[in-house]
Amino acid sequence: MTKKCEVISHTPQLLALLEKAELPSVPGTILLRSNHYLALGCDLRDLKSLEDALKIELDTPRCMFLMIAEVSATYMEVEAADALISCVAQFGDARFCLLEQYLPCGINHPFAQTMMRHFDKLQTPLRSIHRYPQLIDHRHRFINAGWHSVNARSLWDLWSDASFLTSNQRVALNKVEPFDEWEEFGLFASHYFLLVATKGPESTMLNHELYIGRNDLISTHKRIPVSVTSKCQSFTNRLKILHQQNSDRTAGRRYGAAYSVNDRYIGHHGGLGTQSRLSSADTYIQNDSDISIFHAPSSTMSPRMCHTITKFARSSCLLVGGRTSPVCALSDCWLLRNEKWNRVEDLPKPLYRHCSAGVALSNGVQGVVTYGGRTSDGAVSDDWFIWSESTGWRQIQCVGRGLLPCFGACLAPMTTEGGLVIGGMGEDGIVLPRVFKWSLHSTEHPDCVVVESMNNQLETHPVLAQTLCRFGAHLVWSSAGLLLVGGLSNKELLPREYDIIGLGPTNAYTKLEDLAALQVATLSYNPDTPYPLLVGHSITSIQNTIVIVGGGAVCFSFGAYWNEGSLTLRSDSGPLSSLWQLRNAQKASLVPVAKVSANESKGAVPFRDRTDSVMTVAQAAELQSKTEVHTVAEDPASRNQSQIISLYAQIPRIKLDAQNLFARIVGQSMPAILEDLELGHCTKLWTLDYLKTTVGARRSVVVHEALNQNMSFRERNFSYITKPFGKFLDEIRSGGKQYLRSLALDKPADRPASFAIDYPEIGYDFQLPAELVMVDQNAHSSVLRISGPVAMWLHYDVMANVLCQIHGTKKLLLYPPTDILRLEVPPGESSSAINVFDAPLPAMIGTHPHEAILQPGDVLYIPPLWLHTACPIEGVSIAINVFFRNLKSGYAAGRDVYGNRDLQAYEKGRHDIQKIKKSFAGLPPSMGQFYMERLAEELREQAHMHETA
Repeated sequence: MTKKCEVISHTPQLLALLEKAELPSVPGTILLRSNHYLALGCDLRDLKSLEDALKIELDTPRCMFLMIAEVSATYMEVEAADALISCVAQFGDARFCLLEQYLPCGINHPFAQTMMRHFDKLQTPLRSIHRYPQLIDHRHRFINAGWHSVNARSLWDLWSDASFLTSNQRVALNKVEPFDEWEEFGLFASHYFLLVATKGPESTMLNHELYIGRNDLISTHKRIPVSVTSKCQSFTNRLKILHQQNSDRTAGRRYGAAYSVNDRYIGHHGGLGTQSRLSSADTYIQNDSDISIFHAPSSTMSPRMCHTITKFARSSCLLVGGRTSPVCALSDCWLLRNEKWNRVEDLPKPLYRHCSAGVALSNGVQGVVTYGGRTSDGAVSDDWFIWSESTGWRQIQCVGRGLLPCFGACLAPMTTEGGLVIGGMGEDGIVLPRVFKWSLHSTEHPDCVVVESMNNQLETHPVLAQTLCRFGAHLVWSSAGLLLVGGLSNKELLPREYDIIGLGPTNAYTKLEDLAALQVATLSYNPDTPYPLLVGHSITSIQNTIVIVGGGAVCFSFGAYWNEGSLTLRSDSGPLSSLWQLRNAQKASLVPVAKVSANESKGAVPFRDRTDSVMTVAQAAELQSKTEVHTVAEDPASRNQSQIISLYAQIPRIKLDAQNLFARIVGQSMPAILEDLELGHCTKLWTLDYLKTTVGARRSVVVHEALNQNMSFRERNFSYITKPFGKFLDEIRSGGKQYLRSLALDKPADRPASFAIDYPEIGYDFQLPAELVMVDQNAHSSVLRISGPVAMWLHYDVMANVLCQIHGTKKLLLYPPTDILRLEVPPGESSSAINVFDAPLPAMIGTHPHEAILQPGDVLYIPPLWLHTACPIEGVSIAINVFFRNLKSGYAAGRDVYGNRDLQAYEKGRHDIQKIKKSFAGLPPSMGQFYMERLAEELREQAHMHETA
């Protein structure tokens, strides 16, 4: 509260809102006073002092009180928080607004586990959540404390309530920036709730019942929401859910597509990996299988996620669409047959999060039908397309009412010519409560898809709608009947027993007329089976079993959760050796391409993969060191004169002999390692013990504490932890995966770091060499960096900088600005999710990495916009990083604490793009696309002219 008052007193705009504001001359409970605002500081555990202060300042019987606790009361001791809630209820006319976490599906839910570990690691445990885990518990908490009316709902429930947020408002929010993390959003919003309690004359007549959401109804009564026949429950009772752990715990992908064309293996293609989107495919085999050959997707198939792979006929699969970023949907399609992928006709328009199913067309021809999805501009589709080898893609008319545009729906065939569409999400981000029957080749409409709505039945069975209608789920046929697997439901999370439900045996769908006749039944997990997070998962049917692979989510800022291993659903009691497990990828041989273009000659030599299998850069470097390389035009007789070609261009080492030489290096915009410069006594003095003693072991610092050795800003696989400087140094000495990037000692959110000011105890140990006077005269900030065994994420800085290595050795990889489009840096951001130290080689082809190995005393010049990442080679690394302005003008206006805000022209250009896009609104899509692509080409030409100028 003291800090808040200081902000108010030093901010004229805030002071202007207060009438006659003043700070008391004598410090006490009242920290700031005005005619209409009173800042009161006290320990909320000392309720008597709080009550006394309020009674002195206010006529409490005539006041209305509003208490707001925004994720704060949960950190208090539970008894103290309960006492506070009871105390406020005694004020008479009062309202209490509480926002905090809860456990809708219990402590074992993967999101809940990740969230709880995060707060425990920060040493800020959520205390009340253990005593009050459910909304019903919070209702009793407040009622027992004397409150008359209590209403608590999850944020996910409120998101879909039109009285809280209209459909137009949701659409407007979605258009602020491209967004496709709906599962992550739903998981987060389902674990936070908003509670409003009232006490006073107007609320005494209000209904004391609490709307707690249907999840509590389901989990409390533990019953099926519709009548379950013994026949249906018996068919699910026959199914067993078996888990197989992956041997490689680092393997993970979500939003991929699983497929099987025979009984030998399962492929899991594409998706989002731990560092980037993937074009590779994992292979799952049975434990007792001796399969040794698997043909990966073509190397020309771009990385993607949110695509479909649909089996049709007996041994063919069709891959359809997908996306890279949410604004880059894909239209290419690939046919898998005879273990080979071949590209076929593109979709009529790019789509992702569509749904597909295999169907029988006329004359016995097999094909694929696709419905819904999203396009690059965020539009939601309601189009139906059919593909066959003979005709390619063709759009078919949809006959029927009520089938709105959607994405992420379930589409399943019930017969060879029709089936069900369930759930999905509309343009406004709401899971749609709808079920449709669809059919092809009707007598009245021979070249159409006919849909019949069953939604009116859902209105009379709301719990059935809650159970059935999901986003991102899968409908799949098992040997016992139809299964609905995973996904995100509307308003709330479903309990674990509803993650996978059976919808009845095969014969239940021949004449499905009434949804109430659905034979819904749950599946029981073995107690030893890990709790899976069934979002972003993939599923396929093979050998009368269902296999679920992949899946997981980024759990807000708490970290990522990945499903480990595979789940097998089967009705037999076969041996565990027949479970499906991830097979480790085979190493492939690589053939260097000897002819290097002019652009490529500036960087690494590209490689071609003989088998299209995935190999990391590190594996390629190891293999290449043992391989003889020959040029294409080489005389066979001279092949004994081999040479080794490095994967990385080595950054040159330079000795500066004059001050103006560094200015010339800056003008060339190429990195360089500067040798034999005088950095002061730091290179001799700075050991961990010296820093601990001189700076002080008790000084508080904020450090990055990582989950693994490769930090990712996009994945947020690290936490910001405040701890004593001495403890941090001790932990990294012992191998702790931590990293310190110093901040300004005073107002770190507003001011750039200045090493000499922030660390005055050791400030004089370091000096910028005289040869770098240009850096000193144009300095923006100077940063102390101390790193344990962790790698920084790949990113670029807008300002030029020099990295002065003081202690330890460090390896850096740098990429020129021309590689930006190949390194998956989203528009408006400066960080990549790719871990280039261990990235699959096909993903890095066409890039031009430069390598720098820094020893103590080395200074690396990093030009503006060069993407770079770093990690210590061994032990601990200590460095000073000085950022400086190399431009006279053009930097973004306003605050730039870290020196990485994009140039003002770029920020303005991004706003102009949105204006251009809006100017084409109202035109037919094809015309808008035509002109925008012309403008894009003109912009590319201008970029090329700017480069060659």
